[in-house]
Amino acid sequence: MKITLSLKTKIRLLFAFLFILLILAILPFHEMQETKADDHVVRYYEKLAEHIHKERLSKEETTQYLYGFNFRLVENPHPILHHAKHPIMRKKGFETIAADGHYYLHIITPNFRILFKDDSNTFERSYVDIYLFVLVMILFMFIYYLIMKNINDAQEQLKSRQLFLRTIMHELKTPIAKGRIVSELIDDEKQKNRIITIFEKLTHLIDDFAKVEQVVSNNYSLNLHAYKMNIIVQKSIDMLLLEKTDTIKLRNISFEKINVDLDLFCLALKNLIDNGLKYSKDGHVTIEEEENLLFISNGERIEKPLTEYFKPFHTDTKNKNHGMGLGLYIVHSILQMHHMTLEYEYRDGQNIFRVVYSHLR
Repeated sequence: MKITLSLKTKIRLLFAFLFILLILAILPFHEMQETKADDHVVRYYEKLAEHIHKERLSKEETTQYLYGFNFRLVENPHPILHHAKHPIMRKKGFETIAADGHYYLHIITPNFRILFKDDSNTFERSYVDIYLFVLVMILFMFIYYLIMKNINDAQEQLKSRQLFLRTIMHELKTPIAKGRIVSELIDDEKQKNRIITIFEKLTHLIDDFAKVEQVVSNNYSLNLHAYKMNIIVQKSIDMLLLEKTDTIKLRNISFEKINVDLDLFCLALKNLIDNGLKYSKDGHVTIEEEENLLFISNGERIEKPLTEYFKPFHTDTKNKNHGMGLGLYIVHSILQMHHMTLEYEYRDGQNIFRVVYSHLR
């Protein structure tokens, strides 16, 4: 599914970003560990070098002095000085060098230069950062695996649900089509027309249900064109297949055009009209256009914030007219696809649902 692939891509990018952040966090930690060990050695060497220079020790005296601290004279210092990296610390009179897993103290005086290997302090690399990095990476990979597995499972469930719904819709169309044909054989014209209307309404409901299934599964591509608002509203009313439409009052509906997917947008408006008729006290609804389109009906204020009704299968079981709780969820989903919003206001005993599209003009 298109939306699933998009979600997987976002998750991959998120984990890649977290991986980079982890590396950026580990590197300073590693440097801090090494610097901490180096600083301890440098401070130690600084005291030794300070004593050597202060006492003006000769080369032999310096050698003898450092032997007492477990230092060993390097007879051939050139390979180490040549191949070693930059000194860890270079101060007046001495250098601290790390090479081959050992620390070296390079004494520099006006009279001589001499290199000592420190046998008491070894340059040991800390592996705490590596262990931490591996542990966090294993945790990341496990979380990533669980998330992707859940997405794949959800994708399979979605495919199964879609196949199930499409099979049901296909199977329902056959008896409806046969019923529509058989209804033509009824002699009573009034009864025949009534039954034909019922079968046509069932056909429209199945078609609408198919569109809804595509919308909620993010599998629908909008077919946008400019339509006059009066045509849009009238088509929405016609989709209700009402025998009489005198319960619907139109006020100030303009001839201005707006870009919409006609069938899908009218399906959203049809749901708003149907809700207005169902839940109003007098069974009437007024459709009025100001800057936006208003659906006004007399009735009780909705019990919860409007956003609660945007959730699927939300329903007010206290109301005898309650359905499956998909009406406003469908409306909200369709309007979102059109970059529109639905607002609610309760004023003077009237429920007012407002489809906001003025920003698109």
